[in-house]
Amino acid sequence: MPTPWKISLHGGHSGDFCEHGHDTLRVMLDAAVEYGYSTFGVTAHAPANGKKFLYEEEKTAGLTYVELERTFSSYVQTVNELATEFAGRLEVLRGAEVEVVPEASFAANAIKLKKTYSLDYLVGSVHWVDEIPFDTSQEDFDKAVANRGGLEPFLLRYYELLGEMIEQVKPEIVGHFDLPRLYSDGASEHETAGVNRAINDALQKAKTAGCILDLNVSALPKGLSSPYPAPWIVKQAMELGVPFSFGDDSHSSAQVGANIKGGRHYLIDQGVETITTLTHENSRLVKKQIPLH
Repeated sequence: MPTPWKISLHGGHSGDFCEHGHDTLRVMLDAAVEYGYSTFGVTAHAPANGKKFLYEEEKTAGLTYVELERTFSSYVQTVNELATEFAGRLEVLRGAEVEVVPEASFAANAIKLKKTYSLDYLVGSVHWVDEIPFDTSQEDFDKAVANRGGLEPFLLRYYELLGEMIEQVKPEIVGHFDLPRLYSDGASEHETAGVNRAINDALQKAKTAGCILDLNVSALPKGLSSPYPAPWIVKQAMELGVPFSFGDDSHSSAQVGANIKGGRHYLIDQGVETITTLTHENSRLVKKQIPLH
């Protein structure tokens, strides 16, 4: 039986449509039903905008950006069919996780992608700074940080890009808000006055754009001290009235639902009483608050 607060709006990165994913999308949706999700948003990665922005795993597999576009088209067809098939057991939302590359045209690309494929929603994420990927390995992270001259200037640019993405794309969900913690959790630079101002600015933009923040629990099995975002960012968002929803950021059926219960306790401990989901009502996608208790 579905549990109302068992919701994920970021995940479902299945092996049939993602090089670093495992299991088919059908298997992952079966796992979502088994876990008791009421709503499961599938957010396949948007295809790279040009061969410059292929990840190493995609290059190793010999993929081209043209092939990734075909794969994404196949994903949309598959998720549309499965959403109909699973109706009544699980509300499946059809989305995409979009990037901030190329920096000159990412917003137009994201908006076009959503319209072209009639997607329900977008997760807006920043995985690239100065058009360098930073969450793929410690080595890549260190390279991106060195390119900016240190961790604090890197973080300032990261949150600047995050704010630009929020303003220009207005994604329904902002993915893993403080993702740079992945390779620098606990570093003092995350809480300097300048970074604090940059974070607050991005949160203000999220409020203005009507975004929901991804309470992303994938940080926990990676050994981080808390889900994304960190406790003090959760409290700032709460004070501003920026809502949260859960994201399991699943890349396999084993990760579907993993740590969502921990995420619920985490939000409650920070004083958050509700999450906000997306759902279809009268052929429209609307926001809906769900109590955590």
